[in-house]
Amino acid sequence: MKPAAKVVHVGVAATADDVRGALAAVDLAGNRIAIVGTTGGLYRLNGNNWADLSGALTIALGSDERWAMVQFANSTMASSPSAGMLISNGADFSEVSGAPAAKLLVVVKGFVMAFNTTDSVYGVSPDRWWCSAYLAATDWTPNVATMCTTGRLVESGGEITAAERLGDDVIVYKRRSTYVGRYTGPAEVWNFTQVDSDVGCVGQDAVCDTGKLHYFIGDDDLYAFDGVQVKPIGRGVLRDWFVGVRDPKHMHKSMAFWDKQNQLAWFFFPSIKGGGELDCALVFHPATGKWGRADTYIRALVRYASPAATYDSGSPLIANYDGGPAISYDSPFWVESQELMAGFDAQNRLVTFSGQAADSSFTTGDFGDEDQHTMCHRLVLRLKTAPTEALCTGYIKDDGGQAVKVVSQAIRDDGAFDMRQRGRWHRFKVDAKGDYLVIGIRPHLKNAGYR
Repeated sequence: MKPAAKVVHVGVAATADDVRGALAAVDLAGNRIAIVGTTGGLYRLNGNNWADLSGALTIALGSDERWAMVQFANSTMASSPSAGMLISNGADFSEVSGAPAAKLLVVVKGFVMAFNTTDSVYGVSPDRWWCSAYLAATDWTPNVATMCTTGRLVESGGEITAAERLGDDVIVYKRRSTYVGRYTGPAEVWNFTQVDSDVGCVGQDAVCDTGKLHYFIGDDDLYAFDGVQVKPIGRGVLRDWFVGVRDPKHMHKSMAFWDKQNQLAWFFFPSIKGGGELDCALVFHPATGKWGRADTYIRALVRYASPAATYDSGSPLIANYDGGPAISYDSPFWVESQELMAGFDAQNRLVTFSGQAADSSFTTGDFGDEDQHTMCHRLVLRLKTAPTEALCTGYIKDDGGQAVKVVSQAIRDDGAFDMRQRGRWHRFKVDAKGDYLVIGIRPHLKNAGYR
């Protein structure tokens, strides 16, 4: 286990309105594009400021409305139910004539695909999908020759809540069902098969693609989908806690993100105490199956490609050491074009998850058994990197159904904590400062009698 990094403001100016979506992409010439959508407009990152690309458009998103954004060759596509489908080729965004207004966009197999749409022919269609003409993001007129077509997913009830590419397929989620869409060519073009009739995704940003599978947030658990089978990943570990703490009314706002640099899946969701905001975050490490918690208030998530930067010169974000962001000298932030997990905080500022280690804590499970009392006189942590300081609080209980009580505290000294506590069951909470890496935990327990 290791502590999470602090969220650090990188020096880019805050947006004027609340952020409702973001996109980091690369055009055909290799130029990096960073677009952010707010309640009142669309902007492109230009140095340490945001250039307004809304042009002549009047944009006013609804209270829970978000942007869907994708890159199609040199075209940036953005859509929302109220603003409709928009396109930019480096200049201001403009409306795509004849295109449906879509809640979700996906680019796959040379098509732009739109889901949960509203258009002049079919009206409001929460279960409808569209695909553009092949290699033509602005052509939305159904035609067998161009393969532009539309259809509905009616095998299960409810609206389409999320869609994401997985290889050459497109995975479509409703709240309680999952579909796989596969390209079949003319005249059907896309064939959708329902693969799960009980599990779906809660919201449009609540699924992330690792390249090999999806991780997503469901109504009652956290899941992985490999294109064939949906598998719960929280069950037996934290599923009961998750169900008890999440806010069902606002779960559609949840977000999932794949941190490629650190090989971690992040799940941000609103708690029952959060007032509808994303105030809780769980982190999953697939290689070990381990979980962590790193609560951070976030409005949108994106992969941020850091510019070449030094403390002497080379970046508009940094003038000197004192005025620069609080990022450690060996952070990936300083590597040119290094893609980092980033997002927008409560002040609508661009932040990265690459700061110095935050103050952290971890709590163990219970050590002991039902048949005997034990005396714990020492708790040892096996470390690859030691914290700058640490304090351990010891708890005990004599029955599995009881609440624990505090009985001892000790600072880390000589590589361990001297605890001095007696009970059937022992639990420990370690509060630490600085960066560290724990690879083992061992309490020294001695028989202290039977009862």
